Amino acid sequence: MLMPDVQRVVEACLDTEVLRAHLQPVLAAHGVIDALRITRAHRSASLHRDPNPLTFCCEADLRGGGTHKFYGKVYRAGASALATQGSDALHVPALDLALWRFPSDPGLPQLASLLDPAAALPFWGAPAADVQVPRHEPERRATLRYTHADGRVVYGKTFCDTRALAVYRRFAWMWARSQQHADAPLVARPLMCSADGRTLWQEAAQGTSLRSLLDAAPNGDWVMPLAHAIATVHAAPTDLAGPSRRDREHWLAEVRRRRNKIARVLPELTGLADATAAAIEHAAAHLPAHVPTLIHGDFHPDQVWFDGTRIVLFDFDEFALGDPMEDLAEFIVKLPAGANCATLMTLWLGAYAQTAPQHFCRQRLAWNMAVQQLLQASRAFVFQVDDWRGEVQRRLERAHRLATRIDSEVPA
Repeated sequence: MLMPDVQRVVEACLDTEVLRAHLQPVLAAHGVIDALRITRAHRSASLHRDPNPLTFCCEADLRGGGTHKFYGKVYRAGASALATQGSDALHVPALDLALWRFPSDPGLPQLASLLDPAAALPFWGAPAADVQVPRHEPERRATLRYTHADGRVVYGKTFCDTRALAVYRRFAWMWARSQQHADAPLVARPLMCSADGRTLWQEAAQGTSLRSLLDAAPNGDWVMPLAHAIATVHAAPTDLAGPSRRDREHWLAEVRRRRNKIARVLPELTGLADATAAAIEHAAAHLPAHVPTLIHGDFHPDQVWFDGTRIVLFDFDEFALGDPMEDLAEFIVKLPAGANCATLMTLWLGAYAQTAPQHFCRQRLAWNMAVQQLLQASRAFVFQVDDWRGEVQRRLERAHRLATRIDSEVPA
């Protein structure tokens, strides 16, 4: 478990009334806080490796002053004083907390300038009429939406590092493929990458989110197009992959790390976590071999739209070399509960097996599903989902069931 004093601070920051009381003196010059909301939390159970046991985003409604967004980082042993020294961050010593007011971001210093409507000049020869930030992961990445006065839209995606150039190359390859092959997935057309390699711009994509169709389209018109779409990714050049290799050794190390995390935060589940990790490790030694391919690396229903008869794919940030069954497993594990999902997934797996028989393997799929369930168990704590304790146990139980019957059919 976290050390008691750190635990107390973390719980205080996650309690909006307690946090509000601590923030009010710091924000006094801006007005009275009428309401405070935690919009994103990332919690660490690490005792030494992670210097920030909690990072979070919050929104404060200030009386007469609108809504202000903040990014906070909790430190240990008074380290927040050094972190805020010489920066524009606010300091809350009682919580060992550094607080940045949006758009200030210690990992994305370019964000403020990208919010300038003039950032759209290269595309339209005119500034944007409106700029919004639909997605912001502090210190990692952000997505900006630029809207022209006539309604045209361009998106910019900016990163804490120079990976934008690699992501641009992936979209460029997939865009060219989509123009040449009718069964290839569509993507938002890439337009430009910044000289420093931190930001790429794309046209807006068209279509309907797959999530909205899961229960509304019982005939599953998207099943075969989706099989072709992800198979196209798996057949793409491997030089589009990022530097990380998502092989079996990588995931076994992750399994051990996630097992340790769960044991620290919920000691009562240590036995189940141990048994699950042991079953996953045992099964790994008996899995059929496979040739590593390019994989999406973050494949879930929210990354997919359906446009007419074609799939639209998003988010190529995590391309890596790995087992194509990882993409299928992650997609299935992250499906929302629904009446049609089990039947449609059976159809989809059959369509993929028909499209890419050289990659499909039920044993490897089941193993990857067990790993993904364990990851989701850990993430329930990390991202503090509703009823995270119950969700950790439910996900862990599913992982254990899968891991102990790898040789059987994959359950619906």
